[in-house]
Amino acid sequence: MTHRTENQRGDILLAFDTVDETELAHYHPLTHALIAARHEEGYLLGWNAYRQSWEIAGGKIEPDEEPRQCVVRELFEETGQIAENIRFCGVMKIQLQPDNRIEYGALYAGDLSELKPFFANPEITQIILWDQQ
Repeated sequence: MTHRTENQRGDILLAFDTVDETELAHYHPLTHALIAARHEEGYLLGWNAYRQSWEIAGGKIEPDEEPRQCVVRELFEETGQIAENIRFCGVMKIQLQPDNRIEYGALYAGDLSELKPFFANPEITQIILWDQQ
């Protein structure tokens, strides 16, 4: 990655490593996992009521949970969707504010052959398909 990516809180994406999924054990602390789920009409985004922003699904990896299991669980909990053909994409290195701590997150991609009904919840209140335009 050759440019700096920063969010509104000041968290910085420092690097994205395209490694094999078997190498995840080398990244400490690996705290979260995200999934970019694609339907034929676009990428699934959810409106996060807490952060007031559109986001892909994902969240904290629970104890004794693998990152791949985390994205399956989070996608369903947040949006009611079930992805197929889930693929590991790489590892994000993030510097979090306000204490500048470093955390790692796993990124996955998956396909949605059909959209299941969505029910708003305290975290995600709306979903859309973003067509990148």
